[in-house]
Amino acid sequence: MVRRSMNRNQLHDQNLKLVLQQIFNNHPTSRIEISHQLNLNKSTVSSLYNTLMADGYLSELGLGDASTAGGRKPTLVAINQDYGYTLTFDLGYRHLHALATNLNGHIWQYDRIDTKGQTIHDMIDRINQYIAQLQETDTTSHGLLGICFSIHGIVNQNRVQTSPFIDMDGVDLEQVFSDRYQVPVVLENEANLSAIYERDFNGARQLNSTVTISIHRGIGAGVILHRDLFRGEHGDAGEIGQTILNVTTNDQGRLMPIRAEEISSEDAIIRQVEEQKGLDNLDRSDIVRLYRDHDTDLAVILQRATIAISSLIYNTMRTLDPDAFFLNSPLIEELPDLLTQIRAGYQKLAQNDVTIDLTTNARLATVLGGCSLITHKALALDGYELTFERPETSTPTEQ
Repeated sequence: MVRRSMNRNQLHDQNLKLVLQQIFNNHPTSRIEISHQLNLNKSTVSSLYNTLMADGYLSELGLGDASTAGGRKPTLVAINQDYGYTLTFDLGYRHLHALATNLNGHIWQYDRIDTKGQTIHDMIDRINQYIAQLQETDTTSHGLLGICFSIHGIVNQNRVQTSPFIDMDGVDLEQVFSDRYQVPVVLENEANLSAIYERDFNGARQLNSTVTISIHRGIGAGVILHRDLFRGEHGDAGEIGQTILNVTTNDQGRLMPIRAEEISSEDAIIRQVEEQKGLDNLDRSDIVRLYRDHDTDLAVILQRATIAISSLIYNTMRTLDPDAFFLNSPLIEELPDLLTQIRAGYQKLAQNDVTIDLTTNARLATVLGGCSLITHKALALDGYELTFERPETSTPTEQ
C-alpha cells in the first residue's frame, strides 16, 4: 500500500513538472492544448494546473480563440514573470557581466561593471551592492530565486578547481552566496554556458550534439552530447586550449610543448602583435584597426591562429563527431573573414563537411547560458528541456 502511494506521488510530481515544462516552452498555451500535448485527461491537467496556479508560477492572460468545432474559448496561460528573478554573473578578468532575468527567461536588466585589478573579495562586495540595488526596485512576489556564476576556469562539483585569470583566494562562492541569500547557487565553466546558450536559445535548438568553442583570453569548449552537457569526470572536458599542436626543444634539450591557446586565443594574438611591433597595452580594437589597414605582421599572426583553430576543430571532429561547431569569439565577430579562413583550413584537413558557425549575440551567450541553468534550478526542472526566446541584441549599462 505504501509502495503504491509513493508511486502515485512520484507520478503526480512528474506530471506536474511536465505541465510546467509545457507552459514554459509553449507560452501562451491552454489547458486543452496541454492535455493534447501530454496525452493526459482534462481533469488531471486541471488539477495540476490549479496546483501551479496556487503556487504562483502561472499567469492567466485572457481568452484565446475557440476551436473550429466551436465551444468555450480557452483561457491562455504563461509563466508568471512577476513570480521572481534569477541572476547570472560572468566573472571576467576586466569586467563583471551581470544579467537579471524574470522566471520566464526574459531579460530584466543587463550591466557591465569594470573590475579590472580588483580582488575576488572586491568583486563579491560589488555583487552584493548590485543585488541590493535590484532588491530596492524589485516588485516580484518571491524576489531572488537563484544565482549562477560563470567561471573562466575549471569547475567540478560546484567548486572552482582552477582559475587562471582571477585568484579565488580559497573563496567558496556557493557557500558565501547561498548562506547570505538562501537561494540555489550554481557555478559553471563559461564555455559550457556558451554551449548551453546555443542549445536552449540559439543555433543548436534542433541539433543533437554540438561543440561551442569559446575564444577569449584562453580557449575552451562546451560539449553537448545527445542534448546533455558533457563535463567529464573531473570537470576538465573541453579544455581544448591545452591541446599540444607542436613540440620544440630548448637549449637544454628540454621538450617545450606549444599549446593551441598560446597561438590562437585573443590574448595570444594581441601579445604576438605587441612583441612583433614593440608596443604595449593593445586591445581588440587595435587588432581590428590593424587588420583593416592590411597590416602584414598581423596577417601572418592571424593566419597561424586560424590554422590552429582549424586543427582544433578537425581533431575534435575526429574525436566527438558532433553535428556542428559554434565559435564564440568577439574578435571573429568583428572580423568575419577569419571565419572564412577557419572553414577553408578545416576543408584542407578533412574529407567531410561540418557546420562551423559563429555564435550570434555572443556578448550575451555566457550569461544567457547561466540564465538557462539557474532557471532550471529555480523551477526544479533539472533534466527537462526548456526552450527560451532568443532576445534582441542588448547593450549593457556601464557601471
